[in-house]
Amino acid sequence: MKLSDDKKSVSLSINETLSASELTTLIAELAVIRANMLPEVSMKPPIKKEDGTASLQDNPRLAIARLQDNRIRFWLRNAGLGWMIFDIPSDQVGPIRDYLIANTQTGTSDLFRDGNRNSNNLQ
Repeated sequence: MKLSDDKKSVSLSINETLSASELTTLIAELAVIRANMLPEVSMKPPIKKEDGTASLQDNPRLAIARLQDNRIRFWLRNAGLGWMIFDIPSDQVGPIRDYLIANTQTGTSDLFRDGNRNSNNLQ
């Protein structure tokens, strides 16, 4: 794989049979290249899921933990893309929490508790 000098295109050649693990690695490598390309991925979420710019995953596996620096780490599992990790700054966590509380029924979820009732991790 080779990113062009203007960062607007990438040259790649795939003429191999890949295992699931090898394909996962290739997808991750492609994501790194895409992150360095122009134009950048839009900061606005896509309006339609069918436009090919996003991957929809119903009921993804989710894990959450507080990091030592107080950021919150979200792991989201997409069946096709694998695990994605997002480290959310502590000043952005409050609005996420407030939105979830305002839009869910009280007492129906253990979202921020793991199996040991630990409120610092979700697994």
